[in-house]
Amino acid sequence: MSRQPHPDPADEAPTEAVEPVAEGDPDTKIELPADDAKADEPADQPTVTETLSEPEIAPEPVKPTEPPAEVTRLAEALSGLRATIGGASYPLVMPSAEDARRIGAALVAQVDDYLLPRLARLDAPLLVVVGGSTGAGKSTLVNSLVRAPVSTAGVLRPTTRSPVLVSNPSDLAWFRQGQLLPGLVRTPESSADPRTLQIVSAPALGAGLAFLDAPDIDSVVEGNRRLAAQLLAAADLWLFVTTAARYADNVPWELLTTARLRGTVIALVLDRVPADAAAEISAHLREMLAARNLGAAPLFVLPETTLDGQGLIAEDVIGPLHDWFKQLAADANARSAVVRQTLDGALAALGPAVSGLADAADDQAVAARALDERVTVAYRNARQTVVEGLRDGRLLRGEVLARWQEFVGTGEFMRTLESRVGQLRDKLVSAITGRPLPGRNLQTALESQLVTLLRGVATDAAEQAYSAWQAHPAGAALLEPSLQRTSTDLPQRADRLVRDWQQWVLGLVREQSAEKRVVARGAAYAVNGAGLAVMIAVFTSTAFIPTGLEVAAGVGTTVAAQKVLEAVFGDQAIRGLANRAREDLLFRVGELLDAEAGRYTERTAATGLDTAPATDLRRAAAEVEIARAELALTGSAS
Repeated sequence: MSRQPHPDPADEAPTEAVEPVAEGDPDTKIELPADDAKADEPADQPTVTETLSEPEIAPEPVKPTEPPAEVTRLAEALSGLRATIGGASYPLVMPSAEDARRIGAALVAQVDDYLLPRLARLDAPLLVVVGGSTGAGKSTLVNSLVRAPVSTAGVLRPTTRSPVLVSNPSDLAWFRQGQLLPGLVRTPESSADPRTLQIVSAPALGAGLAFLDAPDIDSVVEGNRRLAAQLLAAADLWLFVTTAARYADNVPWELLTTARLRGTVIALVLDRVPADAAAEISAHLREMLAARNLGAAPLFVLPETTLDGQGLIAEDVIGPLHDWFKQLAADANARSAVVRQTLDGALAALGPAVSGLADAADDQAVAARALDERVTVAYRNARQTVVEGLRDGRLLRGEVLARWQEFVGTGEFMRTLESRVGQLRDKLVSAITGRPLPGRNLQTALESQLVTLLRGVATDAAEQAYSAWQAHPAGAALLEPSLQRTSTDLPQRADRLVRDWQQWVLGLVREQSAEKRVVARGAAYAVNGAGLAVMIAVFTSTAFIPTGLEVAAGVGTTVAAQKVLEAVFGDQAIRGLANRAREDLLFRVGELLDAEAGRYTERTAATGLDTAPATDLRRAAAEVEIARAELALTGSAS
């Protein structure tokens, strides 16, 4: 019989074999019943494995049994939680978003791969997932436990690219049906495709127990690492394999901690331990386990040794671990205890994990509201600037003031205005009949002044909103340079808004003066003149007391406008006309600014963020917890 080092043929001459050590009490973690009744020992174990010979094998039917009502309720609650987790999204860039997406995907996979299938068949064979670091000898260990070379072992890394599941021939039906790990395609042949699950039977392995050789948890291939984590989440029992040289690595301990928090039953194998360091290394490892609340996990220490001609570890070396699994395979109560403990732990761990998802969903909703509020503030400030511009008389300065004075006259008209209000209509009509130019100039000046104001406030609002989003991580990710400026067609829309409003004002004056004698006498010019006076009245507030010569002239102009309108419509009518015109203008301005703000808010809306998932997640998790307590898998509701 040829001999080779375990597991690396490049090692130097083999060291002297040392008896294996099983640290701790193996029964502690799996909670074997105290009155454990041993089943008959299995028959002599052949060394040649029996593999599936045909690529397509019809699964053997399993007789359906009606599950207890508590199991049905829990399964329904789990399905509801799975749908809620799958429907939650975290589209905004936030510190919690990436973790939430990763954890959510992992929880959905665990529900599909393990929780629902296992809950449906609590009596199905116990699945031991063999996981560990690169080169730890996982495949060699699996081969040695079933006494046949069922999983490829070698020096090339990574060796295991697709998982290999080994079971007793009588248990093949359960694993072929695809309820467990349904996303993996079953195959009887070795494959490099990580989406496949090679199923192999080994008569030497007792019924009721199966081993799954998983890819390396620290593989250089990212897909292998993801698959390893997925398989570990589907384990009833995780057999963690490490070596004397790698047991302190960080990655395995992160996964061990995750498995503990998830409630998975764990056993450990410390492989390839030098004889002279066995006591020291195993003691240190046990200290590390105790520090992470894993001190009760069974620990098996395997010495450096050589492999036999089939690449297997000698039975006398692996014997204690082999016997431990033989006992587990032979004891249905012990297997049930492991399954229930792991299943209950995984169900209990859903609550904290989903709570974290709900918190992340809250972060998303808060961020979305914050982004929209920053836009609202920017454009609300713009609208307020317009309101103040209509109130404080600033729009009546410069060109507008000059054109108004040109329109109504600044000499005798202004001096005699107070004493000749009763004759104003006749003067307004007769003095300027046939001279439309001053009125047109005034209308153009009003239009230009208002458009300039609108363009200015819209530009300021765009810059303010852009800066506010840029300071927020979620907002910065949604920005594009064009948002820093107004829409390209804003000038045209602002022009159209003002022209439409001016026409509306003229129509309002025409409607209000339909029965007034001035319209009949002054024809269209009386309407236009009154309309322009209404516009002038809209652009200021008589309650405002300005200072400075130009502004003072503006106030006088406003008084003139009011006197014109009072002469035409009466004192009460002018207030109503000016208020209606001001409200209509502000409404139109609001629509314009809302459209500009929409360029931002439509980006948050386009993410498809739903603000309800946090509540739905917490509710669905609570329903699972209630159903778990009712089922009491481990005999208690805790």
